[in-house]
Amino acid sequence: MNKIVYLCEDTPDGIFTAIYDAWEARLPDDVLSLRVERNYEMELFAQCRYVQTDMEKAVKVARSIKNKISHEAYYMIYYASLSYEQDKIDCIYRFLKMGFKCGADIVNMHSYDIVCRMFELKRNVGNEAHMFREIMRFHDSQERILISRIRPKNQVLSLVAEHFSDRFPEEHFVVLDEVHEMGLFHEKGKQWYLAPLERELLERIWQHRGYTEYENLWKTFFNTIAIEERRNYKCQRNMCSLRYRDYMVEFH
Repeated sequence: MNKIVYLCEDTPDGIFTAIYDAWEARLPDDVLSLRVERNYEMELFAQCRYVQTDMEKAVKVARSIKNKISHEAYYMIYYASLSYEQDKIDCIYRFLKMGFKCGADIVNMHSYDIVCRMFELKRNVGNEAHMFREIMRFHDSQERILISRIRPKNQVLSLVAEHFSDRFPEEHFVVLDEVHEMGLFHEKGKQWYLAPLERELLERIWQHRGYTEYENLWKTFFNTIAIEERRNYKCQRNMCSLRYRDYMVEFH
C-alpha cells in the first residue's frame, strides 16, 4: 500500500481537522503521514489528500482531548501545533493514540520517546514566546497605533497576545509576523484577533511606523547603564542571539 499523506494548513484548527480525518480513515501507522501543506516537498509514490479546515471537526478533537485525556495534554498539543518542526503533526497524532488509551497519565510517561518529543516541541515554542514577550519593541505611528514586527521560527503570536493586551488594554496595537505572514491586531477596549496578511499588506502596515523620542530614550538608557569595562559581546549573544535583534531599536 502506497504512503498516504494528509496535507493541511499550518494552524491548530487545520491540524486538528487533519487528525480528525486521519482518525476516521483508520489507516495503518506505517502508511500514514500528516504534514502541513506549506513548504511540503512532494514524495515519490505517495498519495496526497488535501484537508480543508473544518471548525466543527477541530472543536470535536479539542473537546475530546480535554474530556478524555486532560487539559494539560491539550495545552501541550496546542503548543506543539505552533511549532515549525515538520514532524509535529505525526507526533501529535501518535501522542493522541497513546493518550486515549492511557488517559491523563500520558503527560508523565517520560519513558516513551513520543512523550519526550512532545515535551521538546512544547518547550521550544514556549521558550521562544517567552523571549518575544521580553524583547518585542513597539513603534508609534501618526495614527497613534503601536506597531511591532518580529521574525519567529514558531507561531508565537497567539501566545504573546494575552500578555500585551493585558498590559495595553487602552491602546491600539499591531504585531506583524513576517515569517508566517500573520498579524496580531488589538483595538482599544476590545478582544485581540489574528489575521493572515499578504506580504505587500504587511510591508504597507510596517511603513506606517514612526521614529519617536521614546526610541531615543530607550537607546540612551541602554547605552548609559552599560559598564564599558564589563562589555562581553559573546555573553550578550548567548542571552540575546542575533536572530532576535532585527527589530530591537537598541541594536540599530
